[in-house]
Amino acid sequence: MRNWLTIATLLSLCAPLFGIADTEPSDHSKYVQHVEQGFVFTFQGNNKEAINAFEAALAIEPEHAEILHYLGMAYAQEELLNRAVENYQRSLALMPDNIEALYSLGVAYFKLDKWAEAVVPLQRVVELDPQHARGHEVLGKSLVRLRRYAEVVPILKQALALKPNAAGTYYELGTAYLNLKEYAKAIENFKQAIAFGPARYADPHFGLGTAYLRLGDREKSRAEMQIFQQYQKEYAEYERLTRLTRNEPNNLEAWTGLASLLMQQKNYGQAVQVFQKCIALDPNNATFYHGLSRAFMNLNYPKPAVEAANKAIQLMPNEAILYNTLGSLYAMQGNSRNAIVAFQKAIELDGEEPFYHLNLSRLYQGMGNQRLAQEHHRIYEYLMSKEK
Repeated sequence: MRNWLTIATLLSLCAPLFGIADTEPSDHSKYVQHVEQGFVFTFQGNNKEAINAFEAALAIEPEHAEILHYLGMAYAQEELLNRAVENYQRSLALMPDNIEALYSLGVAYFKLDKWAEAVVPLQRVVELDPQHARGHEVLGKSLVRLRRYAEVVPILKQALALKPNAAGTYYELGTAYLNLKEYAKAIENFKQAIAFGPARYADPHFGLGTAYLRLGDREKSRAEMQIFQQYQKEYAEYERLTRLTRNEPNNLEAWTGLASLLMQQKNYGQAVQVFQKCIALDPNNATFYHGLSRAFMNLNYPKPAVEAANKAIQLMPNEAILYNTLGSLYAMQGNSRNAIVAFQKAIELDGEEPFYHLNLSRLYQGMGNQRLAQEHHRIYEYLMSKEK
């Protein structure tokens, strides 16, 4: 929301704020006060109070296109999309070629599943500003929903020319090509969607599976559909656990499950927050500190990771894997001496785990100690052969 308040927009408000000749000074002062309060609430993310303030301002001076636009955006943030549309339309009646108001109207219609209505203002956006990447993107998505596939291809191509790493746009373009039976191009774009998208982005795998199936490659189709189903299952579980933790904030089992799922999905930033919540609920659980340490490690934050690992060891001093993690963290920091001590402790507690020996072997290799590196690598190979 804070991105709304650009300098240009604020300057554009100066004329209506101070150029009113036919309004009583006292009324205009109240208008100004309400507008200022509305912007303060907007900055704070308090949309409901921003709505009240902007409504109060417009009750005094109703014909202010920019304030109507901001009011519409506040309603949109509260998911009151029909009210948002109403205020965008009032704004555009006063300023018909306001590009951002046109874009906001198009987005609101899109979210309301009124795709035909969305197309009109979005087409005007790209006419007025051919470099408007977001306008091309949402216009393209609207046309895909309307099954106007041939028409959408150049629009989505232009969106990608303006914003070349947009995974969602590649997915929409892949969908268009798929329905145009241009399967090779569909596959290319679905792969780009996966490459640029978030981890475990499910939808492009479904598109790939469908394209491969139509090309007669059942093996590749089956593989992609299995990935899609797995990611969909994970997403459903994520939604369930997120909803459960929101409704039952002290449900430790739900928080634990969510932390495990986030680590599996490699969503380490959110995992840090969830592990911290687990620790707040159960501060003497070494497993949570170890998980927090691993999340920080994957984010390449070794210092807080070491602190969390040491806390886990304080709580559970005879757990080999904790020392292995600590050794890996010291190695990340270039602290070879402490890393060796930690890896040796892990082996002392569990000498049958092959990867503890492999980690120590690699550390010695990096230090130039070939004899000890080979010794621990031989143990690693022996233990791995036993597991087979």
